[in-house]
Amino acid sequence: MLTYTLLRVALFAAVWLALELLTPVYGLWAIVAAILMSGAISIVVLDRPRGQVGAAAAGFFGRINARIEASARAEDVDDEPPADPTAAPTA
Repeated sequence: MLTYTLLRVALFAAVWLALELLTPVYGLWAIVAAILMSGAISIVVLDRPRGQVGAAAAGFFGRINARIEASARAEDVDDEPPADPTAAPTA
């Protein structure tokens, strides 16, 4: 996750710096354009790291969901059947 985030920030910084130095776009407009352009570029360039982050997150949340379901199943199981008050005592 950290690697993907750092790659995303580095891509934004590179695009922003290129806009500031090579075009007449400055300030807030350069930031907005860099956000849009780096977002479009990251769809293609950062596809593999994004897939790895998605798989890791799916595994993490899948394990959490499995523990929740196991806990819910354990709560549903009764240890002893309820006593029948009308049943005759056995000797």
